Amino acid sequence: MIIKLLIVFIMLFTIFWIVNMALYIRSKNHSNKALEKIILKFPFNLFLKPYKQGWTILTFKTSKPLEQFNTINLPHKSTINLADKDCSGLADPFLFKEDSNYYLFFEYEYHKYLKKGADIAYATSKNGIDWVYQKKILQEPFHQSYPYVFKKDENFYMLPESYQSNQVRLYKAKNFPENWVLDTVLFEGVQFVDTIFVEVDAIYYWITTNLISNELLLFYSENLKAPWIKHPCSPLTNYVKNNRNAGPIIKYNCKLYRVAQDGTKGYGSGINLYQILEISKTNYVERAIKEPLFFKKSGIFKDAVHQLSILNENGTEKLVALDGANFAMNKIIIK
Repeated sequence: MIIKLLIVFIMLFTIFWIVNMALYIRSKNHSNKALEKIILKFPFNLFLKPYKQGWTILTFKTSKPLEQFNTINLPHKSTINLADKDCSGLADPFLFKEDSNYYLFFEYEYHKYLKKGADIAYATSKNGIDWVYQKKILQEPFHQSYPYVFKKDENFYMLPESYQSNQVRLYKAKNFPENWVLDTVLFEGVQFVDTIFVEVDAIYYWITTNLISNELLLFYSENLKAPWIKHPCSPLTNYVKNNRNAGPIIKYNCKLYRVAQDGTKGYGSGINLYQILEISKTNYVERAIKEPLFFKKSGIFKDAVHQLSILNENGTEKLVALDGANFAMNKIIIK
């Protein structure tokens, strides 16, 4: 009798452990649709809540040189609180300053069970540290994230990731920062993610990742809305250490830097820093400055970190936004 009870206990414990680890893996993988479907159909899931993602956004000020950034012992920092009950996390921060007002645009991620993907929302601040969540400002019938907001010729634009539409879509503000309309489809027919650009000598250089091939691609165009031309150096790489952008191009001390997601230890392993040494219609050269600049097990975020946005303030001071995650220790929560 004791042996039978022991066998039953071992079997139940094994099932519990398997589901526990499945939920944990699911929570750490930002887009694992296959595993999600398995868990949702698994009978044991009737008694369990989907594991809550802990993605959030940290802002802080620092006077350290770019290559010395870290999240250890920060004197002036804050995290953005979750906005609504349907929100499972905030990610992909983009800082923007207009006049004396600070804006933070980000991905508003819904709970998995809602099957809504993500939309774009924003928060405001007077000092860059104390943030007030405002509202969702861009909602489409497909997943949206990575809201790259910039100003050009007195107009405000947003270049969000919208890979599920098979388009790279450029939005224009009718009434900044809350009213946005589709302005131009820059590219279509391919699932591109984490698209950024830099303007050099009146030429626009676009760096993006093909979600299917995992290649980091380079294009250029004659103006903001002109057709893209594939660069002769494209693809630049398909190595998971640097094949996805981790935020906009950083202009620092008259130099250009690209930040890349490091996926060598899984999604959200860290952020690497590269200096763009040359960019033209015929050539592209970058070199590693620090690998990693941020790593998931050092500093505030222990389980994931994957995007960086910087605003240069007065003198050497910089305002920094960084997203990451600390997943709960109790991975299974009884309903």
